[in-house]
Amino acid sequence: MLGNLPEIKTVKLKLNDIDVNCYMAGESGSPVILLHGAGVDSAKISWSEVIGFLSKKHRVFAPDLPGYGESDKPNVEYSLSFYIDILKQIMDSLHLEKANLIGLSLGGGISLGFTLEHSARVEKLVLVGAWGLFSKLPYHLLSYWYTKSFLNEISYKWSSKSRRFVKWTLLNSLFGNPNNVSEELVDEIYAFLQEPHAGKAFMSFQRSEITRTGLRTKLAESLSEIKKRTLIVHGSKDATVPIKHAIEAHEAIKDSEMYVMEGCKHWPQKERPEEFTRVITTFLGKE
Repeated sequence: MLGNLPEIKTVKLKLNDIDVNCYMAGESGSPVILLHGAGVDSAKISWSEVIGFLSKKHRVFAPDLPGYGESDKPNVEYSLSFYIDILKQIMDSLHLEKANLIGLSLGGGISLGFTLEHSARVEKLVLVGAWGLFSKLPYHLLSYWYTKSFLNEISYKWSSKSRRFVKWTLLNSLFGNPNNVSEELVDEIYAFLQEPHAGKAFMSFQRSEITRTGLRTKLAESLSEIKKRTLIVHGSKDATVPIKHAIEAHEAIKDSEMYVMEGCKHWPQKERPEEFTRVITTFLGKE
């Protein structure tokens, strides 16, 4: 975990009125920004197994996005455009003119949107089970009504009372191999769910971005405009972002590669971190 790696430092970035917690590691090499997913995720949860390995060849920055982890949780609309602007502010605060972006799920959508708006500031792009590779969710209309209803909030409150439900979710949605789910991780996510703002940012994001007819920010329609070298990493059994969307993105992004992690679901970077890191490091090292 992050706390067991002494070379990893923690800094607080002041972005206007929002304090953002950011983990940093590595003294040399091109900068890499790791962007975590949504739900009750954080930089520590998403990236603890890989940040140390990546920092051997890169300067690595892993922020807790506003609404998550140790960062502030302001009362704002947590839209995709909000997070794209936050990423720009993070890079400005860290004095990074350019960086490699590695985005998981929500972080992938932020990375996509940022690359489309600020292409000159992106070195290479890595998308992991990324939000925005699709124009609609599976069972989209049902998902839309669910995010607008009281059931969405109730589900967070109910799951916070059940450690068993947390483990069930990890096994059924995020990990392909049940043997890769540690009791420590179950406890960590269960503890996050006890916090008063658990789920707040993601529910706001869902209500902002999921419209009745599709996604508000139409990233999938603009994938062909991405000119940066891109690596798409995807779990073959990912049901959250079905692999067909990763294949479509690979076909749309001209200068892209695709690596399928067989048997993995939505968290391949946690399920098989050594394989994941090896693939990422090789890609980032290419001229």
